[in-house]
Amino acid sequence: MISRSGSLTTNRFRTMLDRMVQSARLRGSNFLELKEDPTATGQALVVLALAGTSFGFGFTMSIGVPGLWVLVGAILGALIGITLGFVWVSLTFVIGTRIFRATSDYWSLARPVFFASSPGLVFLLMSFPVGFVVDIARAVGIAWIAISTVVAVRTALGIDLQRSLLTFILVTFIVIIGYGLVSSL
Repeated sequence: MISRSGSLTTNRFRTMLDRMVQSARLRGSNFLELKEDPTATGQALVVLALAGTSFGFGFTMSIGVPGLWVLVGAILGALIGITLGFVWVSLTFVIGTRIFRATSDYWSLARPVFFASSPGLVFLLMSFPVGFVVDIARAVGIAWIAISTVVAVRTALGIDLQRSLLTFILVTFIVIIGYGLVSSL
C-alpha cells in the first residue's frame, strides 16, 4: 500500500512538473488543459507559492541577509506571491468577463494564470552574489512571467492577443496604483 501511495504522489509531482515546463514554454494547449482540469487547482496554488518563495529567497540572498532571515524572506515571498496572485486573477477575471465579455469561471482562469508563474523559479538565480546576475535574473523572470500570463489569459478567456495584452496592462496599472496607495498609508 505504501508503494501505491508513493507512486501516486510521484505521478502527481511529475504531472505538476510537466505542466510547469509546458507553461514556461508558453504552450497554449497546456493552459487550455489546466483551464478544464479542476483537479489541478492544488498544483496551481503550489506553483504560485513556489514562484513567490523563489523570489523571496533570491531577493534576501541578493541583499546579503544573514541565515535564518533568508527563510523568513522565502516564507514572506510565498505569502506575498499567493496574495498578489489572487488579486491579479480577480482583477483579470473582472476585466476579462465584464469589459471584454469573455466567459469563464474564476478557477478556470486562476489555474492557468497561477501556472503562468512557473518561470518564477528563475528568481533563484538572484541568490548568486554577482550584481549583474541578480539584475538579469529579476528582469528575465518578470518578463517571462508577464509573457506567460498574457498567453494564459488569452487561452483561458478565449480572447485575442490584443485584448489579453490590454487586460495585462490594465491589471498592472491597477496593481501599481493600489500598491502606491497602500504603501503611502
